[in-house]
Amino acid sequence: MRRTIERLVLFMCIPFFLTGCWDQRLLKEQKLILLVGYDVNSKGNVVASTSYPISKGGSRDSNSSSFSKSTILTTNGETALDTLLHADLNISERIDISKAHVILFGEKIAKKGLYQELDHIYRNPKGALSAKVAIIEGKAIDAIRLKQEEADLNGRYYDEFLKSGESTGFYTDYNVQSVFPLLLNHTKDPMLPLLNIHSEKHRARTVGMALFNNEKMTGKLNTTEAKMFLLLNGTKKRKVSFLIKTKNHDKKKQKNFVIIEILNARQKTKLQVKNDAVTALLSVKLQYRITEYPKNHITSPILFNRLQKEIKNRLTKTAEKTITKLQKANCDGFGIEEEIMVHHNQLWEKKYKNTALRDIPIKANIQLELINSGIIN
Repeated sequence: MRRTIERLVLFMCIPFFLTGCWDQRLLKEQKLILLVGYDVNSKGNVVASTSYPISKGGSRDSNSSSFSKSTILTTNGETALDTLLHADLNISERIDISKAHVILFGEKIAKKGLYQELDHIYRNPKGALSAKVAIIEGKAIDAIRLKQEEADLNGRYYDEFLKSGESTGFYTDYNVQSVFPLLLNHTKDPMLPLLNIHSEKHRARTVGMALFNNEKMTGKLNTTEAKMFLLLNGTKKRKVSFLIKTKNHDKKKQKNFVIIEILNARQKTKLQVKNDAVTALLSVKLQYRITEYPKNHITSPILFNRLQKEIKNRLTKTAEKTITKLQKANCDGFGIEEEIMVHHNQLWEKKYKNTALRDIPIKANIQLELINSGIIN
């Protein structure tokens, strides 16, 4: 009986030693920002455009109808965080970007550098680390102001848009958590989705990938080159298609093209070292099928072999052009310096630490294997 009383007294005292919810954040006191866009003005100040949901129509009665839409707030500041502090002066609740879906950067501020603009998010324990990062040709504010009908909120629209581009094979999924370490380490450069805004059509459009050297945007890849980069880099996850122009000069223009779909890709990066000089060899074996070929000479062995040769030549030229653009932009998206650091550390310390990608010869080797050419053949 005595032991039972002691246990009862102990259990009654435990609640007095438990902490309460001292760090609670009430939703009614927060303005949840779902979409953020950063630009730079003529004076060099950062311009932040934030999009957040508001409820319209109806009352607090559960039976009354209501809907949500996005509203936009634009503020200037000396830094990215300063712009958000200024935004707090313009609304009744407190700005909270911890639930942001997407963070967009205008091309001008991207060329200036992304490190400072992402720093306050990465440092914050409650920062939006999972927010997707993308670059806008022109100004980010144009993307924030886009009036589209595919989603009720702009933040959700761009979130779904970037997911679609990733699944189609136009770019990889980069968020704050994956981008910021690359800006710190400088051994591999990020390559972010590049979008264009058609204000008249009320749509965003994928135009390729933005190339970076360390934290600054230095070049661009178009959509075909972006898909090729993903193959050469070994990051292909879904089926991707290529439109290839043959050497035929048929009067019917559509008969001069063939569309292939890459079903499987096996990539391998090899470093060839000779006299303390490194050459990077990017080999990729592609299994593909022909999805469209109006010319329809696949049944002829001679013409079929000629077609396969043309496909390989075109893809090889695309690969070489892609590599040239990366080297011109000094963008080490392949992580070649990182490969040298891991496999040839002494040589890296001696010669290749923080070296320019244009100084490293890169060769591409593409091998093709046709899986099928459709039920017609």
